[in-house]
Amino acid sequence: MWDTLTERTHSITSPSGPGKSNSSKTLRRIVFTCCLGMFLAFATGAVIPPTTASAANPLNYSLSIIGLEADSMKPVLTTFEAASLLKADQDVPMLSIANLHQHIKDDIKLLIKIMRAEGYYGGSVTERLSRKRNHFDIELQVVPGPRYQIGDIVITYRDPAPAAQIQQQIRQNLPLAIGDPARAADVITAEAHLSRRLPNLGFPFAQDIAQDVLVDHQTRRMTVTFSLKTGNRQRFGDTRITGLQNVKDSVITRFVTWSPGDFYDDRQINDLRGRLSSTGLFAGINIKPTPQEDQTADITVALIEAEHRTIGAAAGYSTAEGISGELSWEHRNFMQEGNRLKLVARGAELEQSFSSRLEIPHFARLDQTLSFEASYRRQDTDAFFAHTLNSTVGLDRMITDHIGASAAVELEYSDITDSEGNRNFYIAALPIGGRWDNTDNLLDPQHGWRLSLIAAPTIGMDGKQFTFVKSDLRASVYYPLATDQLTLALRTRLGSITGTDRETLPATRRFYAGGGGSVRGYGFQRVGPVDAEDVPLGGRSVTEVAAELRWKFMDNISLVPFIEGGNVYDSSLPKLSGLRWGAGLGARYHTDFGPVRLDVAVPLDRRTGESRVQIYISLGQAF
Repeated sequence: MWDTLTERTHSITSPSGPGKSNSSKTLRRIVFTCCLGMFLAFATGAVIPPTTASAANPLNYSLSIIGLEADSMKPVLTTFEAASLLKADQDVPMLSIANLHQHIKDDIKLLIKIMRAEGYYGGSVTERLSRKRNHFDIELQVVPGPRYQIGDIVITYRDPAPAAQIQQQIRQNLPLAIGDPARAADVITAEAHLSRRLPNLGFPFAQDIAQDVLVDHQTRRMTVTFSLKTGNRQRFGDTRITGLQNVKDSVITRFVTWSPGDFYDDRQINDLRGRLSSTGLFAGINIKPTPQEDQTADITVALIEAEHRTIGAAAGYSTAEGISGELSWEHRNFMQEGNRLKLVARGAELEQSFSSRLEIPHFARLDQTLSFEASYRRQDTDAFFAHTLNSTVGLDRMITDHIGASAAVELEYSDITDSEGNRNFYIAALPIGGRWDNTDNLLDPQHGWRLSLIAAPTIGMDGKQFTFVKSDLRASVYYPLATDQLTLALRTRLGSITGTDRETLPATRRFYAGGGGSVRGYGFQRVGPVDAEDVPLGGRSVTEVAAELRWKFMDNISLVPFIEGGNVYDSSLPKLSGLRWGAGLGARYHTDFGPVRLDVAVPLDRRTGESRVQIYISLGQAF
């Protein structure tokens, strides 16, 4: 039998007068009610009888919340459980009944505050406390009552008031509407929306927004009033650039998308800041508008230049390809015009190369890059031995934030020895492509998808002329599961060559599969047809599919089980039959510059003589 039982009911609000209250009156009422409740509790003796508690015989309790089981009340319950003192200390023995009393009072106040913040102003919380010896059963019975709604949204202006048309634009897309639940978070979000919108409409010097909330308990409606002091609408004035030492002014002014006299728009300022940051030329960027007497705002762009030259190094390893390394040198302000010049030397057991690439960003228009590239490559694989010289001129344009297009002219000479013998090829190609990428990270995406298609009409000569078109479609999607710690990643690749047979094609232009970045578990180029001497032949089409489950179980460590399949075909169209599968487990160590990858994979369709396991070490996810 329980020794004692006490019960109290706490109202969330109590209407008075005409049934309306504002924030300041409500605050005073809450303070008065709390003081009165404390006085009555001590005056009537409605307290838990004293008991003897000690370290050897501590107090303990259990807590249950009744009345918040509905789905609509989950935000209230979740928020309360995250901040509750009783929940936090439930497993901690208590020596003081007074301390337990105080925790109950504080938690009831917290629960009432959360209920009000979610729009429940008319309910109550009943505290039911049972005790047997040193154990207490605490039960909070919640009656939420009706949820109040937004009854009206008023925007007032302190002199000077903007034109009526501008006032309409200020109200556009306000994330708060009549009839919405009277949630405090939504009101705060609407206030933040107004603060961001005013500078976009020509008011960079608008003062802080005053907010007033009036709750009518009879109609169960909340009236929200925002009082704005926008000041006069401003136009862009002069633009001044300071801090430049080695970068020409023209690099910055080409990013300025406004003209003096245009109405001020903070989105253009943010766009300028983003473009300057993406150049990699500056360590500090500060853009500040300054009001002038003629209702214009002069723009000061204060810059601190960064180091413009970088030396880089990278290394990797795989069982099939051996150790690989890369050294690079980059100049991001070539000829003081913000052009990028990069030299790269790569070395591995199967391939060695040297390349140079010059990029002229924002060529002829913003978001368009003209590039020149030259390279030499030596390859010694199971499929062929080749020396290749290549030069390419390309044009790449970002159409939107996620969509890009590219076109190039490519000239190549190659000396190739393969199963067809030794041949020299002269190649001219016109690769044209498009891509979509809305992923959140280049090296470690967690959501979004990527899609690219490149088609390259090609003319070749090796004593006789031939033509073909090589097309390559790649797609990947990244989908978070349950939490941000678990990501499902899927990839596919389809390739096709039409116009000539496999034997005529240069070995370097055929499709191959197998190895890191293709079908893990198999050797480099080992997935596909081979000749009688087990030499890979390559093919005119390819199919690859892959799936990974990326589980980030620690802040900087992930485990990645994966499965991949693929094959190369002599036909010009890819197939879904005859895929060879590989599977494995990987680990990722996440750093500021990207994840370091270790994968161990086994072939599920192993042929005689093939390795039983493959190991891959590199930077970045597999796809």
